[in-house]
Amino acid sequence: MRESFDHHSTAWLQPLAAAMPATPMLAINRRAQCVAANAVAHKLIGEQADCLPKDMRQALVQAIRESVTEFTLKTRLNELNHDFKCRLLYAPRGRKAIGLILEVAEPSLVNQLRHMQSIVHSLIEMSPDLICIKDHDNRWMMANQRLLNTFQIDSVDYQFLNNQQIADTLHPVFRNSFEHHEKSDKSVWQSRQAYHNEELVHLPQGGYKTLEVNKTAYYDQSEQPSHLITVARDVSEQKFIEGQLQSRSAVLDTLISCDWMLHSAERWQSVAESVLQQCCLSFRFSRAVLLQHHTMASRQKTEIRSQALFHWAINGFHTTCEHWEKISFLSPELKRWHALLSRGQPVMCDAHALPEEERFLLKSHDTVNLVIVPLMMDSEWWGSIIIERCFDAESTSSQELGSLMAIGRTLSVAIHREQTGRHLKLAKIAFDSTTEGIMIVNPAGELVGINQGYTLITGFDESEVLGTKPQIFRQRPRGLFGALKRHGKWSGEIENVRKSGESYTEWMTITAVRNHANAITNYVGVFADITEMKRSQRQLNSLVNHDPLTGLPNRRLINHLFTHAIQRANRHEQQAAVLFIDLDRFKNINDSLGHYTGDQLLLGVTERIRGSLRESDIVGRLGGDEFIVLLENLHSKTDVEHKAQDILEALSRKFMIDHHEIFVGASIGIAMYPQDASDVEGLIKAADLAMYQVKNNGKNHLSFYDAALSRNAVEHFQLETELRQALSRKQLKMFYQAQVDLSTNMIVGAEALIRWQHPIQGLIPPGKFIPLAEETGLILSIGEWALREAVHQAHAWHQAHPEFKKIAINVSGVQIMKSKFADTIYGILMESDCDPSIIELEITESTLMQHTQHVVDTFNQLKKLGISIAIDDFGIGYSSLSHLKRLPLDQIKIDRSFVKDLPDDKDDAAITSAIYAMAIQLGLTVVAEGVETEEQEAFLQRLGCQTAQGYLYAYPVCPDDFLQLLVLNNQRKIKRHA
Repeated sequence: MRESFDHHSTAWLQPLAAAMPATPMLAINRRAQCVAANAVAHKLIGEQADCLPKDMRQALVQAIRESVTEFTLKTRLNELNHDFKCRLLYAPRGRKAIGLILEVAEPSLVNQLRHMQSIVHSLIEMSPDLICIKDHDNRWMMANQRLLNTFQIDSVDYQFLNNQQIADTLHPVFRNSFEHHEKSDKSVWQSRQAYHNEELVHLPQGGYKTLEVNKTAYYDQSEQPSHLITVARDVSEQKFIEGQLQSRSAVLDTLISCDWMLHSAERWQSVAESVLQQCCLSFRFSRAVLLQHHTMASRQKTEIRSQALFHWAINGFHTTCEHWEKISFLSPELKRWHALLSRGQPVMCDAHALPEEERFLLKSHDTVNLVIVPLMMDSEWWGSIIIERCFDAESTSSQELGSLMAIGRTLSVAIHREQTGRHLKLAKIAFDSTTEGIMIVNPAGELVGINQGYTLITGFDESEVLGTKPQIFRQRPRGLFGALKRHGKWSGEIENVRKSGESYTEWMTITAVRNHANAITNYVGVFADITEMKRSQRQLNSLVNHDPLTGLPNRRLINHLFTHAIQRANRHEQQAAVLFIDLDRFKNINDSLGHYTGDQLLLGVTERIRGSLRESDIVGRLGGDEFIVLLENLHSKTDVEHKAQDILEALSRKFMIDHHEIFVGASIGIAMYPQDASDVEGLIKAADLAMYQVKNNGKNHLSFYDAALSRNAVEHFQLETELRQALSRKQLKMFYQAQVDLSTNMIVGAEALIRWQHPIQGLIPPGKFIPLAEETGLILSIGEWALREAVHQAHAWHQAHPEFKKIAINVSGVQIMKSKFADTIYGILMESDCDPSIIELEITESTLMQHTQHVVDTFNQLKKLGISIAIDDFGIGYSSLSHLKRLPLDQIKIDRSFVKDLPDDKDDAAITSAIYAMAIQLGLTVVAEGVETEEQEAFLQRLGCQTAQGYLYAYPVCPDDFLQLLVLNNQRKIKRHA
């Protein structure tokens, strides 16, 4: 048997043996055979140490089988009887050796010691504190159940383990605490002084406990370290109560501080940031912002815009003003928040507990929880205090929320107080400075106050009128007191007299002021001198209803007068007529002789029209050179025609104005009531249509309305409406007619022709809708579309078929005059990458005769781009050769009207020859259009004409069909249609 425990099976007992050198200790196996013993055990057992007494071995085997750890045994050793207290220590981690400690005592002393030990153990277990006893190597010898439960330590396996060994078996949150305990244990041993400290112990389920820890080291008689006793008391509840008391005190201090600041400050704005700071520091928040909300309403929607007025944040935290200013409180995601805040209720939430649609507001700013306190003004949501917390802390309590709401209410009162003061100040300024008169009257009707405006208007100062009754209360206009009683207000016009005796008119508004009991305390009267306004109104009425130049009724008064006249005619079953008079050549006279002469002419025309009518007839001026007449009490159309002829005759005589003899005619359209229309608007419209009929038929005449005119006008309007939609609905199409080289019979180009594929009328030729497009201005968009289509198409054909050298595109004069035409062409060329030399623009002779210089400048710009210019339909207009020589022309097209009767018609042959000869002399090429027969072709070939187009070669076709013509052209398989 060994006298040491250094063998691997018994090494675990070595520390214990060293700690208890005076105590008998053995190592036995499960058969109670001794394998090792210390010196004290050898001395006690003697020679029997290798083989324990039989009764002792039997008792040990039985105890080991039943896992007993402690029992008493009476046995005989060394010829002596002994009472032993046997303590069995079972080897950890599967080692086979079992420790046996023998305690020998005098029976009475043992019992006393055992009793005292039991008492001590019970006291330790009963203690509310956490108690632990360790040896000088910091191995745990004993701990009460309260401590074991707190740290979730196994009550069987902890003995004789040190702090680190126990920490390895615990929940991770306890490990930091045990590391700290290890350090404080060493400090106690080294300093030999007691340890006292408050320590936080975090718990696995969350939260923490506050322990008040005391440690004391004990030493044996030789001053060697013996044991360390740790006593820890859970003071969490005490700390919580202390925190609550401190929090309540801080909250109370904050409430008093904020209330004092807001009530003592002249302007709440000067302390607003301090209030936010107090809220953050006292209630453990990171930052705060004060928002003012503005409700913006429009027809489309209502929105709330927020403005950050003040903010504060703890050092290290950024403010979130811009974030909250961008938030829309009316968005669907914040519907819940808006419902609470608009009713004056707070929003309090933790970020993790928010619905997803609300949580996004806080994600980007690390906000853990927040409180929004509404600021109410007269039951309206004026603004908010938004307070955010960016670190883990206890949620805001209901008491703290109530305190924040109280601060919000105090701030609202301060804001309202300042606004009220500002409004009162503004009201006083307005009262003193307004030019309107203001008077304050008591319930008895006596003046008790006036402003400076009252004195300026009436001439009376305060000392002269106080205590007297104002004019309105003496006159007592009808309905005055009834309106004040029912509605609290009366407004009206009254006549008054100034101090000087001058009469004047004033517009007075009286308002009744009532107290909380609804009793009238005062009347406030506000009045303005409207004498000049009334005079101006009369003048304005004249201007509004009469033409300022001629003094005739204008369109507004005409409608009124004509309406009454039609009603009279209807009552008496009589006829009436409307004459629409438009002067001929007035624009030329106005432009050439000046506006003064034009105005004098209009005055002369007015006098002559009046001189041609009866006293009962009505004449008015619609504007410009348009007059209108209403004739009543008619018996037949003949009566109307005679009157119209009288007007025409009167206006046909010369006018002498500033030594100028002026002749002007008139076109008169006539509509009859009730035959042509039953109301004023219809009659004027019918007479207007009849007048345009005269204009179209040569002017200076009269015409009665015909229903066909309306039908034509409706058709014209309908066609215009459909044309406006044609481009967007892709109803416009481009067709192309081949141009043929007469010497080779090969296609060398094409003329681009626009067509309108109407959904009902089918294919509409340009002659029917291009004039309408020019009249309405639609030609600008249609023309640009046609240019773009043709240029892109020409580029594609030229790339595929180099023999295709020219595309001719018709251009309207309106396009050249009303748009940046050269810039448009340049842009199309750039986007299409088209060679400008294959583009030829055709313009009519009539365009050349108008705005010649502008046309020349535009064509010079186009020539610089490399584009060719041609005159279309040459010979049928009125172009001047002097104009032609100024233009950078390249080609002349002989109109089809000269070609169709070739070669039989000698005049057409002569004209065609002359045009060709002139073109050659000017260095221009010639294209003949409308070639339909081989005889026409032969004549043109003999003449020397280079190019022709017409049905003899090809009809206008769509792009795909024209491409087929180009393919056949290459194969010289093109067929003639004639």
